Amino acid sequence: MRHFQSLIVLWFCAMLAPIFLSAQPVNPVNDIRPILRKLTPSQKAQVLDYLRQLGADLDREIQQTYEQVNMDKRQKAVLYMNMLLMEGKPLERTTIRINKDTLRFGRIDEGTIVLDSFQITNTGQFPYVISDAKASCDCTVLKYPKYPVMPGETTTIRIEFDSRNKAGEAKPGIILYDNSSPNARNIVYLSGEIVPKVKPRSMSGNN
Repeated sequence: MRHFQSLIVLWFCAMLAPIFLSAQPVNPVNDIRPILRKLTPSQKAQVLDYLRQLGADLDREIQQTYEQVNMDKRQKAVLYMNMLLMEGKPLERTTIRINKDTLRFGRIDEGTIVLDSFQITNTGQFPYVISDAKASCDCTVLKYPKYPVMPGETTTIRIEFDSRNKAGEAKPGIILYDNSSPNARNIVYLSGEIVPKVKPRSMSGNN
């Protein structure tokens, strides 16, 4: 009986050990980089958000991050901040160069998904911003930069065209609403021919 009671006590202690261990105070450290190296980028973002909730100085955090980049990137950061200060006001116009105005996908079978892209270079003196992008059909998915494209930089606009339930010549247009000169918008096109699927012939009425 005494041996059985001892086993129960040992089992109970084993069950409570993780609770006691987790309740032990954790001593703060000045350098958390060894811990950060073990975290995923998503987990690091969660830690950053948590520190902000704990009252971290956001201005100091931005300043320290700003000091970690080179002078060229600092200049871009200042341009971006000045642009944010102008929120609600018309953006300065800039000039751009698009590497091609038509993405030609040739002859494809219905149901084929076309993946393509075009590039835009900011050739002006002010940040280039795409405020919105729309396609003339619901079969085109657009991925464009959410941050400004700085002078001299090139960005990629990605296109995904779904040809399901389409047939014949296709030339959907894509409108980019931006701060480019002179029209504050640009249009590029996809172009190609879609070969419809051959539908199986109905057997009804045939003997």
